[in-house]
Amino acid sequence: MKLFSDDIEKEFERMRLRMEKMFGSLSPPGVTTFQSATGWRPPLDLSETSNEFIILVDLAGTQPKDVEVVVDKDVVRFSGNRSRPSEQKVIRVHHMEIDFGPFSHAVRLPGPVNPDGAGSTYRDGFLTIRLPKQVRASGEVKVTANE
Repeated sequence: MKLFSDDIEKEFERMRLRMEKMFGSLSPPGVTTFQSATGWRPPLDLSETSNEFIILVDLAGTQPKDVEVVVDKDVVRFSGNRSRPSEQKVIRVHHMEIDFGPFSHAVRLPGPVNPDGAGSTYRDGFLTIRLPKQVRASGEVKVTANE
């Protein structure tokens, strides 16, 4: 059941974009987030250990089979769909804060990661994405002179 028409949803999205333009992003410095023009954006936390980046995403009510995670260099994209639980026919909505429907979100990480070692788990409504940092090789560089 759709509670708002497409026109109202598009207007809310335009208002959100105008607010971000006026006040800027609330993302931490050095971290860029991207959102598609449709859907909603689940809240997330991004933390770091000495070996990995950890993204914790609040996806309460979402089924793990309905979530996709893709890692590309230093960007993590996740998307999916959260369905509204079936309920009796609603005649009036008095308060509404929970987002339902498709979501898509991308986060640019502060550094490169190794996608081969990445993994995710879903527990108690939270998606945890673990991304091992890319190991950067270091070594000695021989200096030669042109003669």
